[in-house]
Amino acid sequence: MSTIESTKWNEASLLQNRMYINQLIRFIFDASPEKEQLFTIINHSQWRSLCEISEGIRLIDASIQELHADDGEKTKQLKEEYNRLFVGPNSLPAPLWESVYLSREHLLFDEITLEVRKCYRKYGLSFIRESNEPDDHIVIELEFLSYLIQKTLDCEDVETKKALLDDQYSFLNNHLLKWCPALCELLSKSTRFSLYQGAALLLEEYLNLENELIPAMKEAY
Repeated sequence: MSTIESTKWNEASLLQNRMYINQLIRFIFDASPEKEQLFTIINHSQWRSLCEISEGIRLIDASIQELHADDGEKTKQLKEEYNRLFVGPNSLPAPLWESVYLSREHLLFDEITLEVRKCYRKYGLSFIRESNEPDDHIVIELEFLSYLIQKTLDCEDVETKKALLDDQYSFLNNHLLKWCPALCELLSKSTRFSLYQGAALLLEEYLNLENELIPAMKEAY
């Protein structure tokens, strides 16, 4: 393998790893857990190597491993905990919308939501339920970041790659890093379940890693 080919492979591997961790976090926050889907996570080829470097993933792994001997009760408890934390009907211990944390009245569909929407619109994107649900949800914001990572992976032009990295860094620092640390802290304090404690820690680890990697990748170009 030539030096140029090796460099491209390392770049692609790094981008794919970023996307995988992003996808994992979205999966956990997007819906109440299903046992078989959780087992699919730990069978991924990258899972064991990530367990070695991430405390968040080790906590998630421990939670999923417990389900091997589960008769259905633990899965039921995880589902109930998901609803308690993120769905309701009672007051949510760890809301998943940026506007709850950053808007003046701590309300959904505030000016923060519109600012996030402008970032999506720049790339011709829109949330399919934006008229009924706020699109500053953590899953949607991470999906947008993943979309930009994929575009970087698919792009051959260096200047376009740099522009995409600039937009990733801007979105990360103007949005995700402004409110997710508070979410992670609330979630860690609000649950005794290692799946969600791990998700909070992994989200924090991931965003801090992105904050270091994106400038380093741009400098490498």
